[in-house]
Amino acid sequence: MLTEKLNELLEKIDATGAEIAKKVGFDRTNISRIKSGKRIPHPDSVTADKLINGIYLFADNKNNLDKLCSVIDAAPKASANEIKTCLKNWLYEGYDPNLSAGSNGTSGKKRSTAKTASHHFAERLNSSMLLADLSNVRLSKLIHADASLISRYRSGVRTPVADSELSMQISSVLFDRIIKSGNEAELCDLMGIPVPDLEEELFTGWLYGKDEQEDNVQAAENILGIFDSMPSSKSLKLPDIKDVLVNGDFSDTFYYGAEGLRNAVLRFLSTAIKKNVPIMYLYSDMDQSWMTQDYEFLLKWAALMFANVKNKTHIRIIHNLDRSLDEMSDAIRSWLPLYMSGMIESYYCRKQRNPRFTHTMFLIPGVACIRSFQVSPVDTDAIYNYYTDEQSLSIFEKEYEALLKNSSPLIHPLPMTSFPTASDIIIKNVLSLATMPEALVKSLNDKVLYENWKNNNMLLLKKLESGTLYECIPLADDEALSGGTVPISPFFSGTEHFYTPQQYSLHIKNIIALSEKYENYRFYPIPETPFSNIDLLISDNSTKITPASQQGLSFELNHPSMCNAFRDYARTLMEQNKTDRNTLRKMLEDRYD
Repeated sequence: MLTEKLNELLEKIDATGAEIAKKVGFDRTNISRIKSGKRIPHPDSVTADKLINGIYLFADNKNNLDKLCSVIDAAPKASANEIKTCLKNWLYEGYDPNLSAGSNGTSGKKRSTAKTASHHFAERLNSSMLLADLSNVRLSKLIHADASLISRYRSGVRTPVADSELSMQISSVLFDRIIKSGNEAELCDLMGIPVPDLEEELFTGWLYGKDEQEDNVQAAENILGIFDSMPSSKSLKLPDIKDVLVNGDFSDTFYYGAEGLRNAVLRFLSTAIKKNVPIMYLYSDMDQSWMTQDYEFLLKWAALMFANVKNKTHIRIIHNLDRSLDEMSDAIRSWLPLYMSGMIESYYCRKQRNPRFTHTMFLIPGVACIRSFQVSPVDTDAIYNYYTDEQSLSIFEKEYEALLKNSSPLIHPLPMTSFPTASDIIIKNVLSLATMPEALVKSLNDKVLYENWKNNNMLLLKKLESGTLYECIPLADDEALSGGTVPISPFFSGTEHFYTPQQYSLHIKNIIALSEKYENYRFYPIPETPFSNIDLLISDNSTKITPASQQGLSFELNHPSMCNAFRDYARTLMEQNKTDRNTLRKMLEDRYD
C-alpha cells in the first residue's frame, strides 16, 4: 500500500525519487527500494521521518504545498507539523507491521530520546547556561561583558574568539556554576562522557569544539567585526605631520633589522609627501610585526600614509595572503581606514609564495625603493637596501608589474549600487527597499525613494526569474515600531522615513507573497542583528560589505578563502534559523496582522 501511495504522490507533486533523496541526504537507491516495495520502513523509524520530511521540503521549495495538501486531504493553511502528520497517516493507512518486518522491513530502529552533544556553539552555550542557571545579564556581569553580546552568542549570530581571554572567562564561569548547581551528570550527558572524567579543560574543549566550517565562520566574523567597528580617519588620533616628517639629506643605502626598516619606511613616505608623487607600489610577504608591534611607529606610519592620500597619491598594494584567515584579518584591520579614501588599489598574488625566502619591495617609480630578499623567517639582522638610482628603479618597476599581472583584486571601495543582482545571500539590519509594495512606497511621497524603488524592484524580479536569493533580516519588535524608530531603507533617500506598525505589516505581507510566488526566494527572520553597522551581500566570487557609517560606499572582497568563509558564515546563520514557507507565513501573519 505504501509503495503505491508514494508513487502516486510523487507523480502528482512532480517529484522524482532522486529529488526527494537529495532533500533528505539519502542515497537514491534507498528511495528506489521503497518505491519498488523492496523496503518498507516502519512508520516510527528515522527513515520514515526523513522520507516524509523530504517530501514536505520538496513541495515547499517548489511551491507545490497546495498539491500535496490536496492529495493527502490536509488543510492548505495547516502548519508544517500538521501537514507532515497528515502525510504520514495517508502514506501508512492500512499499514500492517507484520508484513513489513524482517529482511523486507525496517532497517531503521525507533528513535532514541537520549541527549546528544549539541553541534553548534550557540546550542552548547545555551545548554550550559541553563544548567548553570544563568541569564544573559547575570553571565555578562560575571565576565564584565555587554549583555547584548551574550545574547548574540546565545542566539548563534556571533561566536567568541576561541582561546581569547573572554572565551576562557565564559567557560570558567559556566563550569564553576554548573558544578556548584550539582548538575555534573546532566553536563556529562550533553558532552557524552562519564562523570568521573569531567574536567574544566574537557568542558572548554567541548564548548568551543570546532570543525573546518566553524573555523571559517569564526574567521568571517572576525573580518566582519573589523568593518562593523570601522573608524573614520577623522576619529583616529594621529600625530601632527610636522612632527613625523623626516627631513635631511640621506645617503644611506643599507638599513639593518626591524628598527632599520622602520627608519627606511619613514624616509620613504616622507620623500613621497615632499615630492607629491602620483603613485607608489607596495609589496611584502614578511610578518607584519615590524610595523604593528611598535605602536609609536604605527601612528607615525598612519600619519604619513594619510598625508600621502591627502596629496592624492595612489597606493597600489599587493597583500600577502598565503597565510591564515586570522592573519588576513590583521592586514585588513591595519589598512581599512585608508581604503575609505578611495586612493588604495588592493590586490593579492595568485602565484604560490616561496616559503624559503621573504621578499619586500616598496617602490616610488623614478624616486626610491626599499627592497630586501632574504631567508625565511627573517632574522633580526636582516638587511634592507634603499635605492635611488635610475637603472635600479627601472628594473624594480618591471618586476612589480610582472607580479601585478599574476594578481587579482582583493578589496576595493565602490559606490553602493542598486539591488545586488549578483548576490545570492543578503544579511541586513532592515527590510530591503526592493521587497516593499509599490503602494506603500508611493504613500511616502518621496520621489527619490520611489525612483530608487522602481530600479531596485525591477532588478529584484529579474534576479528571482533566473537565480536564487536568500535574505537574512531581523524583524522589528513592537516597541520599536510603536516608537517610530525602525528606518525605511536609509541608503536610498535624502529624507529619513520610519515605519508605522501598519506600514511594516504591509511590507511583511509583500515578502510573504514573494516567498510564495518565487520558489527560489527565501526570507530568514534572524533573532537579532549580527553586526549593527554593516550590510552584507554574498555571492560565489565576491562579498560586498556596506558600512552604515559610510553612506553610498561599499567594499568588495574577492579572495576565494574569504568568500568561502563568508558563505560558511551565512549558511550557518540560515541553518540556525531555517523554517518552511508554511510555518514562516503563519508566524509572520500571526505577529504582524
